[in-house]
Amino acid sequence: MAAPILNPSVPGSFALPYGVRSGLQIGVNGLVKHKNKDFTINLLSGGNIALHISFRWEKDKIIAMNAKLDNAWGSEIRHANPLHHDQAFDLQVRVYPGYFHITTNGVLLADFPHRLPFESIQAISLEGNVHINNIQFSQFH
Repeated sequence: MAAPILNPSVPGSFALPYGVRSGLQIGVNGLVKHKNKDFTINLLSGGNIALHISFRWEKDKIIAMNAKLDNAWGSEIRHANPLHHDQAFDLQVRVYPGYFHITTNGVLLADFPHRLPFESIQAISLEGNVHINNIQFSQFH
């Protein structure tokens, strides 16, 4: 199992040296820094984004999930954004054979279907106004 990534810089990209496989749980623990400032967590596969999770406040208070393949965005899956200014959060992404199971602070956001093979994911990237304490990797089954 990969070692946790502690206090990663934002913006930043971090290699996943052991890759992604079914049964992997990626936990991102952090703090929303500024009211009305967006932040994004991406799972990257080469030039593609296998999973884009965008926490938004600037236009709509939503979380949008998507994938970008060959420079083209797919259709978004949207969910109400349950997070607030200065709130700690725990994002969990569980990898199943057909989809990502995504929760924040125990609230289900979506089961997001894979739009490219999850085994091709090589890195995680962080952008926006957020403080990340750690990114943890574990098995859930």
